[in-house]
Amino acid sequence: MSASGPTLSSEYASATALQIRIDAHDHHSEHPDDPTGAVLSLLELTGTENLADIGCGDARFLAQIITGGHRGRVVGVDTSPAMVAAAAAIPGVDATLADAEHLPFADEEFDRTTARHMLYHVPHPDVALREFRRITRPGGHVVVTVNHPGTCAHTRELVARHARRYGLDPVEEMANSVTSSTLPDMMDSVFGNASVHRFDNALVFASPAPLLRFAEALFSFCGVDPDSPHRAEIRAAVSAEINTWFAAHPGQAWRDPKGYIAVVATVN
Repeated sequence: MSASGPTLSSEYASATALQIRIDAHDHHSEHPDDPTGAVLSLLELTGTENLADIGCGDARFLAQIITGGHRGRVVGVDTSPAMVAAAAAIPGVDATLADAEHLPFADEEFDRTTARHMLYHVPHPDVALREFRRITRPGGHVVVTVNHPGTCAHTRELVARHARRYGLDPVEEMANSVTSSTLPDMMDSVFGNASVHRFDNALVFASPAPLLRFAEALFSFCGVDPDSPHRAEIRAAVSAEINTWFAAHPGQAWRDPKGYIAVVATVN
């Protein structure tokens, strides 16, 4: 394990853990969960806008926009070379390696700017928000999504408890204090307006195996490096506790509250 623990680079060196988390939300949400659809509805696209998605991940969001017939320029930005490569493989996506605090675009270059579930990882989120405003034309929209504080806290604490037995704790790079409680005021401070749309839900697991897969996909966020010499032991302990819980609660499901907000700002 590195001296500093997990990093964003190690977490997003491949899309595996991200895909597991996405699958969990797709298949184990208590209520239908469509964060992509939620953002698309708020963007009010006509099909011709130039759009930048900051922290695009594997760009499935942009792929859906293009598949829907969008004709404007579509740009995906990420700090991970693996994610940029995945985005570049999607026809029609202009993939760019850059960080949110130093975007390589001209002023007012885009009609729409999105930043979905990524602002937690930015060292200076206020700087990133100002960059989003700078690259978006007057009258254009910026949509930012972040989770509620304590999202999936039950599962995260389960992993963190076993990680702490080996002296492992989350590192600052993996998350800052941006949540649904703090983002609206931050957006209002930068843009002078902020429209908040709230989405509440929960993950519900009826059996141990999918919960263990999801829990392991949270390891980096709990300080467990992919190369940690204790990773196998921590996984075994988490698995044992999960199995014990289901054995002690026959017929019950593991329920972990979650949710997020989408904040829309218009550039004046």
